[in-house]
Amino acid sequence: MTFFEKLRLGFKSFSKAHQFIKQHRLWHFVYIPGVVNAIFFLLFINWVTSSITEWVDGIFSFDCDDSFLGWFCSIFSFLTNFLEYFIRLMLYTALIGVYLFIYKSIILLLYSPVLAYLIEVVDKKHKGIDTPFKLEQFLKDSVRGIVLATRGILLEGLIIIALIIMAFVPIINIIQPILMWLVSSYFLGVSMLDYALERKGLNVKESIIYSKQNKSLASSIGSVFQLVFFIPAIGWMLAPTYSAVAAYFAVDELDKGKY
Repeated sequence: MTFFEKLRLGFKSFSKAHQFIKQHRLWHFVYIPGVVNAIFFLLFINWVTSSITEWVDGIFSFDCDDSFLGWFCSIFSFLTNFLEYFIRLMLYTALIGVYLFIYKSIILLLYSPVLAYLIEVVDKKHKGIDTPFKLEQFLKDSVRGIVLATRGILLEGLIIIALIIMAFVPIINIIQPILMWLVSSYFLGVSMLDYALERKGLNVKESIIYSKQNKSLASSIGSVFQLVFFIPAIGWMLAPTYSAVAAYFAVDELDKGKY
């Protein structure tokens, strides 16, 4: 299978994932990351609001006395109110942007046990088998997902830092956003593919090698993850679940030689 065929397979698998989730009514796996995000987002917003308000108020707080310069102080106070509002807005926007940027990493860690269980459920329904739930295996799968996600986050972070440093290099600075997107997409795809590869009996090392051999497949899965994730609220719920299920069917079709 060529590079572009694997790329197309990754994108196509999301349609099959949607049909499977709809057919087997797996919507509860879609809602969970949304609830998790809502809790953390509210806690984060509460912290940001209190911290920024205290910091900005400390900068712009001053009292106008009744001296002959009081009128000047009043005008200056009026103007700084607008500046204070603008600074607060910019800080809120920047910090929320940072939160959304790292959220996908946070959800990969926190939601890893659920994704591991989800793919087990998908595998059983897809193959028509009914094996009992094993807590020991579930814990192993969960830890494995967390370890691989942590590895991906660290490697992605190092590469992103290197790309930021190289932003001053001609040509590279032009394609920097594209490179950062591809790096992030690839490591997201690796994490999503691993849940399916674990069901195939591959260990962590074999899973990493598999993803390297199928970079276009991993990147396409990760790219759709990011595109869906950018949809406010809805994307936060859909991206993890749909990507994991899509990766499962992509691996299944690739291994069976259907594509």
